[in-house]
Amino acid sequence: MNMDMNAMKAEMGGAFVMSYVVFGLGLSTLEGAVAMAVVWMTFAGAHVLPVVTWCHMLTGDLADMEGNWMANGMRLLAQVVGGVLAIMMVTEVGAIETGWAATEFAAPEAWAAITTVAAGALWWYVHSNTDSAWVSAFGLMALGGAMMLTGGHEMAASLASSGDGIADVLPAWIMDGALVGVGALAATKIDEML
Repeated sequence: MNMDMNAMKAEMGGAFVMSYVVFGLGLSTLEGAVAMAVVWMTFAGAHVLPVVTWCHMLTGDLADMEGNWMANGMRLLAQVVGGVLAIMMVTEVGAIETGWAATEFAAPEAWAAITTVAAGALWWYVHSNTDSAWVSAFGLMALGGAMMLTGGHEMAASLASSGDGIADVLPAWIMDGALVGVGALAATKIDEML
């Protein structure tokens, strides 16, 4: 497997900025959307957020293990590494206590899952039909209440805390991304049928 080092650097850099600026400093939705757009324009080609990577995974060639699944899996890993680096910097390598605790994982109820899939479908339709990082970023933040956008940051926080809460963070990280990705796949298939 050939690894695209530029993509990995872009993912780590983008995830670092998102964890440090947006999640670490607690910016609001409008500021977060602007930051997301700037990150996407600066780190061209980077997905930055796990939900975006899951959308690319599930709308790509599902039979291509090396070109789709492994490449995007490496992007997910790079996002976590970037998040860990940001968290280590913000907490001065653990010297500053943040009081972070993992959110307890519970399988989503039917309507919450349907809402997440629908949000993924709407956002992917906007993202794949515009050439603007601004439109994608504002769409993502507008629909962010129905999607878990802090999955990479949560995973990084858990790993930076020596795996604290990993039993809750890991299934949420996978489930949230997969549901949004299924929505993106549905949007793609519906668009192909119309």
